[in-house]
Formats: sequence, C-alpha cells, structure tokens
Amino acid sequence: MHSTLYNVNKSLPLERTIYRYTPNSSIPAEYLQLKLPYAGAYFRQDAECDMLSQHLTLGPYSVWLHDIFSKDNILIRSYTPVPIYTLQFMFEDGLALPKAGYTLEERECSGFYLFPGQPQRSPMTADKKVFSFHINILPMQMDVLANKDPQLRNLMLGIHPRVSSRINSRPYHINGVCDMLIRKIMTCKYEGASAHYFLHRCVTDIMINFTAQHMDASEPFLYSSMLHTDTCHNIFDYLAEHPHKTHSLAALAYMYNINKEEMEDCFHQHFAISITDYMHMIKMMMIFHSLQTASVSLADISQVAGYKTPGELVNDLIAYYGVNPTDLT
Repeated sequence: MHSTLYNVNKSLPLERTIYRYTPNSSIPAEYLQLKLPYAGAYFRQDAECDMLSQHLTLGPYSVWLHDIFSKDNILIRSYTPVPIYTLQFMFEDGLALPKAGYTLEERECSGFYLFPGQPQRSPMTADKKVFSFHINILPMQMDVLANKDPQLRNLMLGIHPRVSSRINSRPYHINGVCDMLIRKIMTCKYEGASAHYFLHRCVTDIMINFTAQHMDASEPFLYSSMLHTDTCHNIFDYLAEHPHKTHSLAALAYMYNINKEEMEDCFHQHFAISITDYMHMIKMMMIFHSLQTASVSLADISQVAGYKTPGELVNDLIAYYGVNPTDLT
C-alpha cells in the first residue's frame, strides 16, 4: 500500500565534486544493460525507489543521465554542491518544478542556472518511471565556451551569480535534432577516444541547437511552417536515411514540391538548424561510424561520402570532431 503523502525525501545530486562510482558488480542486470560503456554510474535501491545516475565527463561538459523508478510516493530533492548552468531534457514522463514555476513535461527541455543551497523539490507518484538528461557547465567553463561561440551568452543573460533561476521563461519542445543526438548518446557503445570525441560533439550540437531555440523563442511561428510540417519532417527523415548523398537546396525543394525559401524557413523553425548544417552533421556522423569499421578503408569512405580525396575528408573530420582518424581507438 502506497503512502498518500510525499514525505519520503530522496536526494538527487545534479552535480558532484568527488566521483566514487558504483562498481558494475553492484548494479542489477536490468539496470546494468542501460549503462554506457564510457560512463561512470551511481546506483541506489531501497523500498521507495530505484535510481541509476550515469555520468560522462566530456571536456567542459558534465553530462548526467538519470533513470528513476518510484515504488512509493516520493519527493525528489535535487541539488548541486557548485554553481552550474544546466540544460534538462525530460523523457519518459515529466516532473513538477515548483521553484521554477512550471512542470517540465515529457519531451520538453529547459535551461537553469543553479546555485548551491537552493535545492529543487519535485513530487513523484508511486509506480512512475522518469528519465532525464542533463548537460552541466561550470560558470568559468561557460565563459570559455561563450568566448568561442558568442551566441551562448544568450543563455547567460539576466543571471544573478548567487540566485538559482530559469533561463527560458517557458519549456521548449525537444525537437527532432536534440532527440536524435540524445538517443545517439544513450546508445553509444564506443569506448576510449572514440567515445570521448563522438559524445563531446553530440553534446556541443545539443548546446548549439538549444541556444538557437532560445534565440528564436520570441519569433512568431510562420503559417507556411505549420502548413509544411509534414514535408519538413519527411525531408528530415530522408536526409537522415541518406547521409552519403549530397543535395542542393534547389534539388530538395524540387523533390518535395515546395518553395526553396519556405522550405529553409520551415526546416529551421521546426528543428532550429539549417538544412545545410543538418546535412553536414549527419554526414560527419556517418563518416565517424564508418571509421570504427576496420574492414572499410578511408579511401572507400571518402568516395561514398562524396569527397575528391581522403585528405579533404580528414580535414573536415578534424574541424568537426577535433580529432584525426589515426588517433581514434
């Protein structure tokens, strides 16, 4: 029989300063199968809930994946021991965030600045499963990133350094690009350098996409974008299924019988990325994955991906992932 009160507090550290991960041997098989090879993990299990928290250290990013299953009504007390900027993406149900003033529903995302000593409390009913994905960045690291990409400063506007606050006034929908990137992270089986560079780039692209959504939040959603919703999603899926092909925007517009300018506006409004940048992203992913296959040569990959020489491919890979193929293990 479940309690009718949310008087069972469960601590959920959103960040840590000392890492003492739970050994794989102490994680039950049903949860161990969720664990990424490159991640450290914390696991706790008691009469009220099960919690699996996976952690990825990726340069300036501290990434956390939290799986929580409640067996009774509980109150999740989330906190951080250090100031952080954090982006939170909700999958598998939502959670109320009373201090933020709203509920973060399933398939919604939001940004926060969190200061120590100001915990958030979220009630969670019995027999509920939530999964949340978090990207944490220390303020000093955020300054470094913003110096490289000034658009990131839009996430820092109006923030008081000693007061927890939300970055966006309302949650954003998890669009197709962020959904794809997070799923790539959740299913990544790489280890070592391959895992680090691939996951780091995925997180960088999520940051870029969230920032684009934040910058465009006040812009009206065009009627033509609503009218061509299905077309834009079809283009998105088609390009994902054919990453090796090179398409001009004019050719895509002709294929889908849509005005080129309307297609570009529609795609950006739905996915917070240009078609050109999206095509480059999925091509780079295809190349990266292909390089993990020993039986495929760099020359063959270059030819399939449409490069004139392997050297051009290597230059693009270094520019995108920050690593030479010879350094991947």
